[in-house]
Amino acid sequence: MKNSHKGYKLPDGLKIGERFLLSFDLADATPQSGRLQDMNKEGALCIDVAPECQPPFGTPVTVSTMPQSPQEFRFSSEILGRSTLDGRLPVLLVKAPNRLEKQQRRNSFRISAALKSRVMWEEDEMLSKPAVLTNLSGGGARLYMRTLPQKDRLLLTIDAPDSFIEEWAMRQVGRLNSSKSHVFSDPFEETCTKLREGFSDIETHLVKASVYNRDERGPIYALAVSFAQPNDGAFRLVSYLQRQALQRGVHNPAPAVATAA
Repeated sequence: MKNSHKGYKLPDGLKIGERFLLSFDLADATPQSGRLQDMNKEGALCIDVAPECQPPFGTPVTVSTMPQSPQEFRFSSEILGRSTLDGRLPVLLVKAPNRLEKQQRRNSFRISAALKSRVMWEEDEMLSKPAVLTNLSGGGARLYMRTLPQKDRLLLTIDAPDSFIEEWAMRQVGRLNSSKSHVFSDPFEETCTKLREGFSDIETHLVKASVYNRDERGPIYALAVSFAQPNDGAFRLVSYLQRQALQRGVHNPAPAVATAA
């Protein structure tokens, strides 16, 4: 898609395909994430959101970048209506800002979590042990384990929430406006499987390890790991967890107490 339409041009900093968080000035309205799909011929931003998100014309909205964006900015705007792209993708029409105030993010955004995980590494043999992931960013994670790995190179598998995988899959196959009875088609299930595979055997490096606590079963170790390469799935999962926290009215949920098996 183009970044301009009949004389209208996207403000510097806005990119087609980038995801944003939309916060509406409405009673009981929850923030919504959406992707900038296009700019229409009237110069409005076309941002895809869930079909049930239908704020009235003129509703004030704050648009801000998601955690994985290298730039950080927000702007106030208003809803100009709804439309569809290619006759199938529902989008909100948002008034474009004249300019953006932005700043470079200094650190990779992190969010607290409580996700089951597994860590594999090779010593005399390949070992696989359960872990609890309590902190996640696009560049690494914090884990609690009963076993202390003796190698720096670790393979991490994250048990991503079903709701996250299904939401991401529906967007990929263009099925957001499908009824629930038609969602679980073969393409959808295949996409879910592929997305889950992206959270398996993520290559990481052990940055730091320490004893977090002790109980009758022995020590619980806290591990800080960094991803060998930036992980798109982790960025998306951080964004999803942040959105879920905002919907619950929590800015950054505290992790559950680690109880790695």
